[in-house]
Amino acid sequence: MRIVLPFVLASAFQAALSRASDTFNYTETTIDKLQDAIVSQQLSVKKIVQHYLDVIDQLNHKGPQLNGVIETSPTALAQAATQDLFGNQSTLLHGIPILIKDNIATTGDGLTACAGSFAMEGNIAPRDAFLVQKLRTAGAIVLGHANMVEWANWRSVTDSVDWRYHPPLLTMFQTNSSRSARGGITKNPYVLTAPTTGSSSGPALTVAANMIPVAIGTESVIAGFDPKDRASKDAPVPEYSQTYNALTSLKNVRVAISKQANTDTTNHYLSPAQVNAFNKGVEKLKELGADIVYAPYPNAAALWKSECDYVAMKTEFKVDLEEYLSTLTWKEGVTPMRTLQDITDYNAAHPDTELNVLDQSLMLESLNSPNKTSSTYLDALALCQDLAVTNGIEKYIKDTQADVIFALTLTWSLAHNSPGYHSIAGWPILSVPLGYDHSVPFGVSFVTPKYQEEKLLQYGYLFEQATKARVAPQFLPDN
Repeated sequence: MRIVLPFVLASAFQAALSRASDTFNYTETTIDKLQDAIVSQQLSVKKIVQHYLDVIDQLNHKGPQLNGVIETSPTALAQAATQDLFGNQSTLLHGIPILIKDNIATTGDGLTACAGSFAMEGNIAPRDAFLVQKLRTAGAIVLGHANMVEWANWRSVTDSVDWRYHPPLLTMFQTNSSRSARGGITKNPYVLTAPTTGSSSGPALTVAANMIPVAIGTESVIAGFDPKDRASKDAPVPEYSQTYNALTSLKNVRVAISKQANTDTTNHYLSPAQVNAFNKGVEKLKELGADIVYAPYPNAAALWKSECDYVAMKTEFKVDLEEYLSTLTWKEGVTPMRTLQDITDYNAAHPDTELNVLDQSLMLESLNSPNKTSSTYLDALALCQDLAVTNGIEKYIKDTQADVIFALTLTWSLAHNSPGYHSIAGWPILSVPLGYDHSVPFGVSFVTPKYQEEKLLQYGYLFEQATKARVAPQFLPDN
């Protein structure tokens, strides 16, 4: 009886839990709501994981066929069951399923990080990526790999992108640019014929479509601490609070905006809807008490023309990729990829799957790039540091005495191109929904100096709650 009773009680609990979970609304839910449901026994972790696996099945390759997920972990349900029995409910992400981009490695869960490329299938990572280690320690369940632009868009010089604005918004992006051989073309859940844009299109669209509560993408530039990187290894590591204090106003907060940004109606990179929504966003900041200062970004054109980041990244792509490849083992019968040359050779041998949309000219350029001790590489880094950081974003913040920068997200208009600075400088950025053009969403970004993530979240959250621009996608067939 001592052996049977726990199973009897567990069965009764699961039956009651199943009835209670039928009333839980997963649409637009949050981490807090999911964890509250676990604590109150309305939901089990296994029930949550099964729900998101079902939604992925319904939306990824069926129905609208969003192609946001490349693979799911065959061990996810077993991990969830273990958490239900032995998990620590006090961990920050207890029971929360998460998708990660296909260039983030895991071990022991049946997933293989391939950066969207068939060339990488069959590789075995030596360990979880540091990010994944932290997620698992916090109680998260890595549910699978999200789709991405193959090799994070570092493959072709001739990208299939025309950056000019053509109504409706963002039809300048051909959807083929947001694809991978392994995962196919990602679709926009708002308008299925509209593009998703960005190399982390899979993580973005899966969260937007309520296929997962949380997803992780990557920024393929300088993006924080790296113990092997001279530029960041000695940077101070700040103490981050475990609590979050929401703001009620932006009083005494100074917001910097490019001088041209609020009047950029003739710029062919922007739509009238973007300009109108941005101007309304500025007015909302004023209503919230912010002090607005207008000033042009320093050295924006010079940074753009210098291509210093392009020169540096060609070297970093080859050197860092080959260093990573050297750590991998490979399944029996699989041809291992040891060098960038191996990968370009694989692509050339499999043009129907790897080169059927874009060429690999950027990879081929990277093959001949100099090493990290070369003057070409070091000069490019120094120029980026000067134009983007010292006499770029740092100068901009100092001259304006601003706390935060406010700019449209994902635009190559020089009036809004603060992301070009922040990526190189390693500054945090937060994008918040702002508006829609022909049902296609666009956002606005807040940028703060390094180690001010708490302030960044405070500013962005207050603006988000004041505007409530987010609307759940409807999977429209056309715009």
